[in-house]
Amino acid sequence: MGKSASKQFSKEVLRSHNEYRKQHQSPALKLSSKLSRDATRYAESLASTRVLKHSAESSRGSCGENLAWASYDQPGKDVADRWYNEVKHYNFNRPGFSTGT
Repeated sequence: MGKSASKQFSKEVLRSHNEYRKQHQSPALKLSSKLSRDATRYAESLASTRVLKHSAESSRGSCGENLAWASYDQPGKDVADRWYNEVKHYNFNRPGFSTGT
């Protein structure tokens, strides 16, 4: 993915995530160039090993992490939709981290 396509993808993912977050009265996210660089490096590492796994929690501090894998380019909205489809596994009575979401 080229630089301009990557920027467009990031904007689509961010816009879609924020639309979903708004439905749950969660504050909007903002794009961070540092986190984007770190995520790109980690994604390249995962691609080179062909293993999909979350990074160590200690390496990302209080930041969450959504992972997606595809053998073809996907629009950012499609990736965010795949993430949000996990909402059916989320326990709103016990908010917090869950391996199913």
